[in-house]
Amino acid sequence: MLDWKRVNSANATANPPKMTVTWNYRPGDGSAQQAGPPYTSYNGVWGVSTLTPTLRDKFTDADGDKVNGTFQVYDAATNTPIATPAGSGMLVSDFVTPGSWATVQVPAGQLVDGKTYKFRTNAYDGAHYNLNWSPWREFVVETAAAGKPTTLKAGDAYSISDPKIVKDPAKVQEVVDVFKRDGNLEALGIKPTSGPSAPQTAAASSTRAAWERTYTTPSTKFVRGSKPADQYEYINDPDECSAADDADNAPGWIKNRFSYCQETLVLMPAVKCGLFPPGCYLHGEFVATQVLIGKGKIGGLDGSEYTRHADFDFNLDVHWVGGDFAKPGAKIEALLPCEGSWQAGNASAEPEEACYSGLFDGREASPLQWEVDGDTTFDLWSSTPTLPDIAVGEQVAVGKFTPKLDFTLPGYSQIISSEGEEGEIRFDSAAYNGWAKLGSVFPDATPSLRYDKSDTSDLGLPTPYTGVEAVARHIDEARQDPDATYPTKTNKNLPGASPLNPLHRIVPAASASSQARYDRNEAIRTRDCNENTPGAPGAGKDCDEYPFHSSAEGAARFEFEGAEFKDDFSVRYIDSKENQEAGRRLGAWYQSDRILDWEAFTITIGD
Repeated sequence: MLDWKRVNSANATANPPKMTVTWNYRPGDGSAQQAGPPYTSYNGVWGVSTLTPTLRDKFTDADGDKVNGTFQVYDAATNTPIATPAGSGMLVSDFVTPGSWATVQVPAGQLVDGKTYKFRTNAYDGAHYNLNWSPWREFVVETAAAGKPTTLKAGDAYSISDPKIVKDPAKVQEVVDVFKRDGNLEALGIKPTSGPSAPQTAAASSTRAAWERTYTTPSTKFVRGSKPADQYEYINDPDECSAADDADNAPGWIKNRFSYCQETLVLMPAVKCGLFPPGCYLHGEFVATQVLIGKGKIGGLDGSEYTRHADFDFNLDVHWVGGDFAKPGAKIEALLPCEGSWQAGNASAEPEEACYSGLFDGREASPLQWEVDGDTTFDLWSSTPTLPDIAVGEQVAVGKFTPKLDFTLPGYSQIISSEGEEGEIRFDSAAYNGWAKLGSVFPDATPSLRYDKSDTSDLGLPTPYTGVEAVARHIDEARQDPDATYPTKTNKNLPGASPLNPLHRIVPAASASSQARYDRNEAIRTRDCNENTPGAPGAGKDCDEYPFHSSAEGAARFEFEGAEFKDDFSVRYIDSKENQEAGRRLGAWYQSDRILDWEAFTITIGD
């Protein structure tokens, strides 16, 4: 059945027909795609300084209708959409008046610093969409410019060991304040010590070279040649290290053969550099004083005859944590890497076993956790392929260690590091050492034994005491006026007072050549101890010699090194008990402080 409808004609007097048509123009294309802040582009690419940037565009509408924008965001490298509530990387703006900015904000967690993204737009007027997407526009996420402008570069760091700064709390605070204010230390004339801004050629150091430095052990530590109750006398804590007068050495303070420390002020900037706009910016600061205390050891690890070891205490006294260093996820790992090498004559030793980390290899924690508890420990080991044996020599390995802080910060693509000063440890296996065949010492200072002129003998009961006054006076007077000594010689050279002109121990048991030299020193000394010798021979007297016959500089030196050294020694008759007591103390010190064959040492004379 057909349907039909009747309508009046246009000429009807009532209800004439009419037709109503509603039309709508589609909104125009987006004309001003931008990303920001700071809404700045370079070569057509926008740079944004935040991980949640704002995207915006302006749309037209011929009808004057309000419009909104749909923004679609993709990873430019992978051409895949970011995750959004609407899906497919799409974000929808509110309705705005045509010609005004339609804006959306990229949600957190979707963008990665340093990556490039792209977006496009489409307009909607409430009835119709524009039929086309706009062209893609790219933007780069660079949060660098959100920080404080700085002249530092990414990777720069300061490690300051100057005692005028490190030991003065007011100076430390000044450094911290300037660093926080300026983003560098240029106002104090201090350059980064590592990183791209560090001077290419290090300035001349005002500290003394290793071979100029010394430490002194009083001979009273070895009365009657006995082993002291505490052979180590370790540095107790960071305060003792900081208070040391001799801590002006960049490689650290050598308190004694077994006790070492270094103290440095660490300033680590969090620097990001970018192109939008070009420059580098400070995003955080970390400042702390780090102290490393080393403890050499007598004997092998847990009684081992193969593995030598040393322990280290590390303290990080945090002065300031700011910016990215205080963010969740920030970490600091304290490390003590060691680069070891073997002394000549150890061909079968493995290079990687010269110096390596033992059971305690540091700690990783957040900067704020380090601020609460700044302590950790390290140990370094060194393993030999054979047992201590005279036939194979001393099996000496040297380790160069450097305390290191590795910083891992959220939003940074690489670890940034700060290093302290380089220190040195020696591991040795000396079969001739009767007290301990294995051990480790800090060799970066010339060892010195002190005899005191005030160390007089006391025959009182119930316990007589034998001092070394006579030996101390002999050495002191001989070195002050060598030409007045016996045997007589003009321009006589008597070494051993200074690290610049030291003595060198010879150990007869170490080798046939050392035995021969030791014996010839004794033979020449005996020959020149006669009725013409000062002090005159007699009951209760011994003929004392200096330099000692246990040193390469002894009486027979000229037979091995040339005639110019003939008679470069002094002999004098002195009290036999004091002479023998001085010898016992010297021998005990050789053993305790692990003075090896041909190792340099000095003799200090005290009042």
